Amino acid sequence: MKKRTVSYRLILIVSLLSGILLNLCNTNSALYLISYYTLQSNVLCLIIFSVIFIFDCTQYNYHENTLYYIIKGMATTAIMLTAIVYFIALLPNDFVMYTSPKILKLIGNALVHIISPIMVIIDYILFDKKGNFKLFYPLIWLYFPLQYVCFVYIYNAGGGHFYNIGGSRDFAYFFLDYNKIGKKSVLMWVISIAVGILILGYILIIIDKLANYKQRKKNP
Repeated sequence: MKKRTVSYRLILIVSLLSGILLNLCNTNSALYLISYYTLQSNVLCLIIFSVIFIFDCTQYNYHENTLYYIIKGMATTAIMLTAIVYFIALLPNDFVMYTSPKILKLIGNALVHIISPIMVIIDYILFDKKGNFKLFYPLIWLYFPLQYVCFVYIYNAGGGHFYNIGGSRDFAYFFLDYNKIGKKSVLMWVISIAVGILILGYILIIIDKLANYKQRKKNP
């Protein structure tokens, strides 16, 4: 079990790192690209899973640590949001991360938006001890996406720009561009996304509680 866990997480780290590098190494501005939520959520997961991988290799017992479940849940919901927003809001607008040539564009895009997010979710399903998520955790998990909204506006105020691949050169994504859709629409998008994250979080908690209940019933 331990060997399988370590092997899987190594593959996941390679997937995260490859997706990030494929995008960053094939762009005219790494700063522009790393300023997107997609890459920032992938970097967050890369850092967290690298630390977990080291803990696994050194046999450090982190499974009873409350902080582990808070951070792991935040990473999981953060990159789940990347995949969901990609499919709902970005893919219909032909969004791809800025990479070239075409084959690298397709691979890099798939890794950061689809493959790595799915692998993060599978990691939770297969390897995490169930029953440790608390009801207030989703409120904490809101931090990462909401801080990104603040980052976008601070970055723009400081003269920063983005590629136009998300529908806005000034604010990364069209749903954050109040010059195009208005402040009210931006607020509605942010509230909708925040509510969506809370729903995702509580779905994760329900799954966690049900899995824990089944395990306890099977092994009383």
